[in-house]
Amino acid sequence: MATSFAETLDQVIVLFQAAFSHPVILRREERPQVAILEMSGDYGLCQVHLREIWRADGSRKYAYYVLNQSNIIVGFDNAADPRALRLKYGKDFVLHRLELIPHYHTEDKSTIELTQEMDCAAFIAWLKNNLPYVSNSGE
Repeated sequence: MATSFAETLDQVIVLFQAAFSHPVILRREERPQVAILEMSGDYGLCQVHLREIWRADGSRKYAYYVLNQSNIIVGFDNAADPRALRLKYGKDFVLHRLELIPHYHTEDKSTIELTQEMDCAAFIAWLKNNLPYVSNSGE
């Protein structure tokens, strides 16, 4: 049996609340064809923002960002970003302009790299392994 939108949202909320201080649910919406979750929280002196959109067809769009004030430290998403599409498809990227491409940004989106699909648990693990100094700076 497939996991319901409500169960999926609850699982992500529990993970997020355990990993970040001052977690806030900014938006939780469940409809038959789509579910949307947006949350924010703190990671040391930085802010973390999560957005996930699940569709009944099984597709999922996501964005996980770590910000220091309004500056992006790192962000993972699977948007149809033209730069990510160029990296994956080269000059034929326009033929795929609506395709969701997993990638991450650093340094206020000045760099971009293709990645594997990401979920909340993988994002948290990546942060703990790659940016532990950010967490330690404020707590």
